Amino acid sequence: MNTAHYGKIEVPLPLMLFSYCKKNVREKVLSIAFILMSYCLHACPSAYPTSFTPTDILKNLLSGEFNAKPAAVKWSATPGDIYEFNGQLGEKSALYSFVDTTMVIERENEKIYYTIFRTASMVTNEEDEFVNANNCHVCGVNLGYFSYTIENDSIYVNKFKRNFATHGSFGAKAYTLSMINLGDGYELLKVDDPYEGMGVSSVATRFYQDGELMLSMISQENNSGNRDKGQKGYYEFKTNFLYNDKEHAILIKQTGYRINEKSGKKILTNKTKKRIVDNDTLRF
Repeated sequence: MNTAHYGKIEVPLPLMLFSYCKKNVREKVLSIAFILMSYCLHACPSAYPTSFTPTDILKNLLSGEFNAKPAAVKWSATPGDIYEFNGQLGEKSALYSFVDTTMVIERENEKIYYTIFRTASMVTNEEDEFVNANNCHVCGVNLGYFSYTIENDSIYVNKFKRNFATHGSFGAKAYTLSMINLGDGYELLKVDDPYEGMGVSSVATRFYQDGELMLSMISQENNSGNRDKGQKGYYEFKTNFLYNDKEHAILIKQTGYRINEKSGKKILTNKTKKRIVDNDTLRF
């Protein structure tokens, strides 16, 4: 009989092959079981009682604890989390998440609830105020969201993304949020984020679908900090958005004017553009 040599030990090849095959099959079975278990953990939603508030749900999703004083969920952060959320200046190994708002979208006979929350590293300043450790002019907060439905006496979380964008200024919430329903499951989060700097005031508007950026643009702007309205070189514009849930489209109308710096002549701005959600790429 053929044998394999391991030092001074001789093992019959048939027995060795049998052991190898048995081990290989066992590893494959365990691997499949792990994949199925992992899939279930991510795909099978956990049920929460309807008495749960959005903050209660967020506390469970982040495996954190609720702190009443800042009205936020405090959760343990790994070094990777600290890097992702720019939390190096805050409390060691901890981040804080605050519920912003919960908005409801009607989808056929079902209501979808969207909760938007913001996360930041926090510290107590010299005035004993609990503030974002990152409070520079361009410092914002990290936005996350989860969506859920209510069935009978249970809440089911459908989607959860703890960090999809950074908005705000001076380390605080400066933005406004709204949900846009473009029909057939195309729900978009609209974020209007104002900013002032170097004499220019502007609003950046961004649309997100399930945490993915769909459209980004400056929707309002003027240079009133540098010039008066009747002065040469002045400009201003604003944007109106019209939504069509039949075509899954947004009609963008931008109006305003500028005063030519050389001639002083007033030049009107009037632009219209239609954006339709693409069925394949889900991009505008």
